[in-house]
Amino acid sequence: MRVLSTVKFTALRMLRSYIVLLLLLVVPIILLTVFSFILSGAVPESGVPYINETSMTQVLVFQLFGGSIVMSLIYNDLFTENKIRMYALPFNQTMYAFSIMMCGALFSTLLGALLMVYSQFVLGVIWQNWLWMIYIISLMAVLSIIVCLIFTFSVKNFKIAERLSEVYGIGFVVLAGLFFPMPENGFFDFLGSYGNPLTLSMGAIRDMGESNIGDAWFQANILLGAIIILFVVMLILGRRKIG
Repeated sequence: MRVLSTVKFTALRMLRSYIVLLLLLVVPIILLTVFSFILSGAVPESGVPYINETSMTQVLVFQLFGGSIVMSLIYNDLFTENKIRMYALPFNQTMYAFSIMMCGALFSTLLGALLMVYSQFVLGVIWQNWLWMIYIISLMAVLSIIVCLIFTFSVKNFKIAERLSEVYGIGFVVLAGLFFPMPENGFFDFLGSYGNPLTLSMGAIRDMGESNIGDAWFQANILLGAIIILFVVMLILGRRKIG
């Protein structure tokens, strides 16, 4: 119960993190607005405006970086000079780390939902299934947090962990072929499809929009399976690190 009492203070700390708000909310809003002007009225043969696909991609891409604030808070509270004060408090430090993870996932999902609201009511993007989109966003948020914490717990230098989290985000964007086409071979094909959380999320949303429910759930469940496996890895590394 003592740990739960810290949740509201953790949420306030996240809301005051202007850099994260800038990265995960303000920057995508600016990009979406720019793309809406560039792609205004452009419609492919499928009949779905290009801005719809672009908006979906942008919302998901920025979820890859949502774990940065969680890894920063946990590092500052449990692995810097603050840890002496935190370990003196009468609550379980592992549960405290979980409470930060929970707040981070909700925070990142909320920012994604705000981007959806902005793109629909300001830019005119049509989201066919809000609940499914938010579910996929939440999976991406949780996965990003777990991956970032694995870097935090497994690397001694936190600056290196931060760079690895950036490589994780940018790397999967590149492998998804959003910047330029990737080489055509088995390795890059896997990392650009079922081995890529971004392409899995995009595929799950497209398939659900096209009523391919089985394929949509299949791709979403791959994400969920990755979350479960990596959560176990994170838990083992975290217990060794936190003690």
